[in-house]
Amino acid sequence: MKRVLALFLAAAMTAGLWGCANATKDPTAKPVEGQARPEEKSEEEPGEPKAQAEQEAQQGESRGTIGIGLFYLRDEYYIDVATRLVTALEEAGYETQVIDTDSDSAKMVSAIEDFTAKGYDGIICSGSELIASAVDEAVAQGIPVVCFDGSCNSENITANVTYDPIEDGVQVGNYVKQYIEDHWAEEETVEVAILDFPASAEICVGRTNGFISVMETIPNVKIVAQQDGKASRADSMAAAETILQANPDIKVAYGINFDTIAGFYAALDAIGKTDTICVASGSWGQEAIEFLAQDHPQYKAFTLMDPWAQADAAVASLLEALEGKDVEQTQAMSAVTYTAETIGDLDWKGIIDARKY
Repeated sequence: MKRVLALFLAAAMTAGLWGCANATKDPTAKPVEGQARPEEKSEEEPGEPKAQAEQEAQQGESRGTIGIGLFYLRDEYYIDVATRLVTALEEAGYETQVIDTDSDSAKMVSAIEDFTAKGYDGIICSGSELIASAVDEAVAQGIPVVCFDGSCNSENITANVTYDPIEDGVQVGNYVKQYIEDHWAEEETVEVAILDFPASAEICVGRTNGFISVMETIPNVKIVAQQDGKASRADSMAAAETILQANPDIKVAYGINFDTIAGFYAALDAIGKTDTICVASGSWGQEAIEFLAQDHPQYKAFTLMDPWAQADAAVASLLEALEGKDVEQTQAMSAVTYTAETIGDLDWKGIIDARKY
């Protein structure tokens, strides 16, 4: 009897310790308004699919494999998206294969075709109109496909989970509008320069158009230059040098990402021009964020798409599809424009510290 009692007490203690170890939540997770992370949905009954997935994951049993196709891993945004995608899917009990297509659409098509041929359970990938046929074939084989960042125009796509690029540009434009009202309302003309990236027809053109739509409502604003910065720091600096030679009185510089506006700032810095404010869309990255945190005198406002929020939304959509639930096909997320005053609201250090790539 004593031996039986001892065994019973030992088993109870082990179970208690195991339960505590597995009760730890990710301390860095911080949702964007309106976007809940999968781990926040904690009201499922034990018999529901997600609870079953978590139990199988804890027991080391894989539920299958998910293929992940990334636009490129040269960008901090995609590094953080990839980190979160892999973590969330593994927590749900799935193995993953990540392929970096290095901004080559043909490689993305090949990756999706390879995932399909291998009979993977689902696919999450960066979207574009060029992958529609590969997506159609995957879905025809019973494999749900969720696109993020850019969208896929196939009517068969399971879900497009994207940030609204036009709203992104509008938000930055509204910041500039308020800044002009506060600082240059009496100026007869406030000259604005734009560095865009026409090659990104959906995302960067959308951002530019959104920004311009607000500039056109400001009576004393004049857009004096709009050039292709090629989303590159070096190319943007060269373009900015040309713009500044012809327009030395520019007060506002806008870029479609941080590298673009950093190139413009480098041209300003080279000639000692300090009265121009620099703003940008789609600027996720440690360097950009730290400039805001340090209250840089010329970097004023950046729109930051939260990579974890987008990854969590994509994973949630895929898991719902795998569970046979109806999934909203078009999901437009809202990014946030941050300044020195508001950047502390975002747990960007936690996201960066968690990087796996």
